[in-house]
Amino acid sequence: MTISLHAPLAAQDAGDDDDDDNDDEDDDDVEDPDDQDPGGDDDVGGDDPGDDAGGDDVGGDDPGGGDAGGDDDAGGDDDAGGDDDAGGGDDAGGDDDGAAGGDDDDDGAAGGDDDDDGAAGGGGGDDDGATVGGDDDDDGPAAGGDDGDDITDDRGDTDDGADDLDDDPGQWLLPSGETETERTANDERDRIDIDGDGFRYRRGEFVALDLTAADLAELKAGGFQLVASENLASVEGTVLLLRGPAQITDEAALDTLETIADPDTIGYNHLFDSSAVQTKRRKSASVQQRAACGCQIGLIDTGIATGLAYFKHVTLSQRAFNGKAAEARLHGTAVAHLMAGTKADPAARTKIFVADIFSGPRESAGSSFALIKALDWLAAQGVPVINISLSGPRNPAVAGAIARITMRGHVIVAAAGNDGPAAPPVFPGAYDNVVGVTAVDAQNRVYRYANRGAHVDFAARGVAVPAIDAKGEVRDATGTSFAAPLVAARLARQLGKADPAAAKKAIRALEAEARDLGPRGRDPIYGAGLVEASQ
Repeated sequence: MTISLHAPLAAQDAGDDDDDDNDDEDDDDVEDPDDQDPGGDDDVGGDDPGDDAGGDDVGGDDPGGGDAGGDDDAGGDDDAGGDDDAGGGDDAGGDDDGAAGGDDDDDGAAGGDDDDDGAAGGGGGDDDGATVGGDDDDDGPAAGGDDGDDITDDRGDTDDGADDLDDDPGQWLLPSGETETERTANDERDRIDIDGDGFRYRRGEFVALDLTAADLAELKAGGFQLVASENLASVEGTVLLLRGPAQITDEAALDTLETIADPDTIGYNHLFDSSAVQTKRRKSASVQQRAACGCQIGLIDTGIATGLAYFKHVTLSQRAFNGKAAEARLHGTAVAHLMAGTKADPAARTKIFVADIFSGPRESAGSSFALIKALDWLAAQGVPVINISLSGPRNPAVAGAIARITMRGHVIVAAAGNDGPAAPPVFPGAYDNVVGVTAVDAQNRVYRYANRGAHVDFAARGVAVPAIDAKGEVRDATGTSFAAPLVAARLARQLGKADPAAAKKAIRALEAEARDLGPRGRDPIYGAGLVEASQ
């Protein structure tokens, strides 16, 4: 990254792109993870997300994986009956590189194949050139489509439970484990609306930094209510949660706020989503051996399963910022495991501080208010690096809190997002003072649904990565969420404390070490290049 410093479980369907008959397959051809609205198609008259002008959405873009009225998949999912579209291809008349004939190859081969290896032949969308029955598996021969085994929601449910996709084929699960229909109904019940850019927020609620007594008095006189406030020890200042007058629209209330206080410190109380993607059970219950960083490091995510044997070699501290107690879930546990490694560093014990912003009341899970409080707590613990695998909108209050922390020398590392090559940036990964990380597979090919842009600083392995869920089961995990902690751990290893000069030096050293991929030099796909995990 330049030292200036220059994203919902996403929609899943029953037709898993990766066949569990070959659990070690590293192909990057997996589902679009952050599709959150089945009302728009990824491939109507065009390519996979962002492969041509016109974008990936009919009826709207897919910012942060949370837009309403337009996202990557029409008709309920990306894989009806086990492949990427009806008829076996991923696209209707479009491909990943603009080649004609409905090919979805990453190499440009024509002929209706959905391969990442370039084998052509119209065989109904297979990823390795196999043409039997239109399956979209990564391992090749299969008749009648993919088996769809073990796509999980963020609660760690598998096909053994009532919440699994196999029990209700064609349904989409979001980060909360809900289908899109369930989320819409629950959002209405919980007073959750969508802003003008398609991002969810708590109806009538706003977050602000450092309002003066005079500001508050004027707002109260105008019908605003102060719901909560908290002094920030490390971010410095105060974060306030406000409720607007019931008789005016939220847009009008925000306009009023911005006339009274600094617009750069005020925003909706947006609800961020854990930037989760796809996991599947791994038949070989083993994980790659990696040394812990021997550092202090922070994590903002879901809660983690602290009692698992996989964490015995590290010290864990966990706190909830939305509910009364942290709740162990798949996403946070997997990210923490990748950050922790599998064996102790002989020089120093690794300490991981976990801020859970998703447990507790559904209506405020992942809120901007909780995120700012979590940032402040982690900075107060003295952690030099904080990993945030979330995706959402640009939020002025959150951006202000991050700016204050990074100015003090804390490094923020975040997932680049999983909405497709042409999708707009998601935050916090796209802020200038945040290290954005994309995902690649074992062959160093970029994850096909990774966001691209100037905000991408590094690439790391994030496709079919062996990780653990909240039950301690080994799963293959895919998405930029699972690449970010590898970079965060590498940076934390170099930093004993938060220090602006040391932080810049560590980032520059990692840039120099990174293995250049793609176009020569820094590029919007891989950033400075590939960062390897510590062994």
